[in-house]
Amino acid sequence: MNESSGAAGDIPDHRQYTTKYERVDKIDRAQCEVGGPTFPFGGRERLDLAVLSDEIEMVIDGGTQTFSVDDLDAAVAFKYVKNINYLRYRPDGENSKYRDIADDISRLAEIEGDVDRRCIVYSNYDLFRRENDEKARSNLVELADQGDVTLRFVFPDPVQDKW
Repeated sequence: MNESSGAAGDIPDHRQYTTKYERVDKIDRAQCEVGGPTFPFGGRERLDLAVLSDEIEMVIDGGTQTFSVDDLDAAVAFKYVKNINYLRYRPDGENSKYRDIADDISRLAEIEGDVDRRCIVYSNYDLFRRENDEKARSNLVELADQGDVTLRFVFPDPVQDKW
């Protein structure tokens, strides 16, 4: 008999495969794509990176690792903006990169307790090189400050003309 984890197609011996994870007594503290019903934002969103306490309480449910938000030491969201045109300050535009970053900051702020919350935004351009983008930066910084989220922008150094 084949069981499936819900992925496309059956997985032979699925139960035998997942059983080995139920016997794991030590896992890495850093886990990617962590979320679920115990997190304040439920199963609708996930943390890009979670750093968990030394005493992690992990439950295996149907082959899925489940962590308690109480074990969270640090929560990190990463954003990559590949083109300056994608930032354009549109706080009400659901497809704007600004809204995307602001939503991540707001989700991180929902996490209660003594948790290090960070949102790191990478770009191949300086997102705020235009004067009218300063409002976007200041609003994102203010939102992060209100939610006790450390916001960091990582931009490449400008190339200096050699001529």
